[in-house]
Amino acid sequence: MLNFLYIAGGISVLLVAVAATYALIRLGRALARLEETLLTADDALREVIPEVRDGLANANEVAAGVNVALRTAGVGAGRLTEAAERSSYRASATLYGVRVAAASLWRTFAGPDPSRGEQPDGR
Repeated sequence: MLNFLYIAGGISVLLVAVAATYALIRLGRALARLEETLLTADDALREVIPEVRDGLANANEVAAGVNVALRTAGVGAGRLTEAAERSSYRASATLYGVRVAAASLWRTFAGPDPSRGEQPDGR
């Protein structure tokens, strides 16, 4: 009976060794495929990275140009606003002067206004 146990144990150990060998062979194949995939991806990245950098450089140049244009437009809008304010004040003053002059001219041609208490001799 002891011989049977030795034979069964030996066969079991051989089966475990064969299964472990098969698992290690499959693991080796999977790792080899993974290495090929990683090397291919590395080569592809090495080819693509310069193009991506060029694209980013172009995007940065465009963004810089847009920033300059926006700054220039902002300064121009500020100057235009200031000029419009000055022009508005000037136009308002001009219109007030025209109104006063027209009223004075009207009073000159219309003659004395009794409702304001003006006398015919201009007092």
